[in-house]
Amino acid sequence: MEALNLNAFQSNAYENVATHNPIHNPLEGHKKHDSAEIESKIHNSAVNVSISMESIKVFLNIKSVELSQSNASAQNVLMNIVNNTEVYDFLSGKELKGGFSLKSIGYDGKPITELSPAEAKELVSEGGFFGVNETSSRVSSFVINMAGDNIEGLQEARKGIVQGFEEAEKMWGGELPEISYQTQAKTLEIVDAKIAELLKTDAQKKSEISDN
Repeated sequence: MEALNLNAFQSNAYENVATHNPIHNPLEGHKKHDSAEIESKIHNSAVNVSISMESIKVFLNIKSVELSQSNASAQNVLMNIVNNTEVYDFLSGKELKGGFSLKSIGYDGKPITELSPAEAKELVSEGGFFGVNETSSRVSSFVINMAGDNIEGLQEARKGIVQGFEEAEKMWGGELPEISYQTQAKTLEIVDAKIAELLKTDAQKKSEISDN
């Protein structure tokens, strides 16, 4: 696997997000920047989060299966991840440039690299930290908090999420585990719902309120 030229774990875009309190408008403090620059940062951040989450899930899915001699493909991918210092350090719980770590995304369990196959399987289960619902909620909340009510920003972030999954596929040399595609669909569903809500006219909103 090639070195991570597009380093999902060391982007300055993530630093910009990490310094903001998500309770407040994430775009506050960027008023001096033009909208194109803001949207670019949102886009890059979405790509970073998507790749990071997919990297972890690919690792967990491979680790959770029996790696026999007949499963050379899985063994090769696992070794590629282990041999990539930056990815392996991240999965080991180390903090990388920009403060990005497992802890920074809310994970406070045992380092991924130290998990048993059973523990790895639990993390990607339906209620697990890296399961479909939990992961899609984190990724969508990340971009929605960053974009706020900026429709253009959300649309740009959506593109970033899609690109992130595409980059993750390239990074691991082919199709990702099925859970990754389920997570992508769920994440985009949440973001699309937010965009649709913002696009509604005042008249439509009043009409829905009266219907209820």
